[in-house]
Amino acid sequence: MSVPQGFPPPIPAPVRRRANLPAGVVAAVLAACTAIALMWFVFANVVIGGSFGEWSSMVWLNVVASLIGAFLLVVPAGFLLARHVWAAWTLFGLGLLYAVVAVVVPMPPGTSFGAHLDFVLGFHKSNGVPAGLAVIFAFLTAIAAVVSATARSPRR
Repeated sequence: MSVPQGFPPPIPAPVRRRANLPAGVVAAVLAACTAIALMWFVFANVVIGGSFGEWSSMVWLNVVASLIGAFLLVVPAGFLLARHVWAAWTLFGLGLLYAVVAVVVPMPPGTSFGAHLDFVLGFHKSNGVPAGLAVIFAFLTAIAAVVSATARSPRR
């Protein structure tokens, strides 16, 4: 398109940065694995908790937080497949948050930090295995998501 003489050239549209697709797919798959591990943790807690009316406050916390956490991971993973950079940064933050929170925050009163780490990363009981896998997958999701957000796609 030619511009008539005496008029300024049109301002080019800003280039939207897109997330790296291969790293985004890896991050989305790892986020799905984290969500599956969280759902496994929910089912393990439902089985351990007994009937619905007998659940302790710890079982309620585990079930509700894991359900919300799994949902919050799946949504940005879908947007990351559409190569949105904000979704990659959101997955990075959520993955890092989940890895840190699972290790530090929900320590039952009177439990030593070493015993809590042994539960979270020890793969001992029916709910210890999905808890450990969720922490590991969440950390890997954070790494893959930050790579997806910062890596440049090759130019054609």
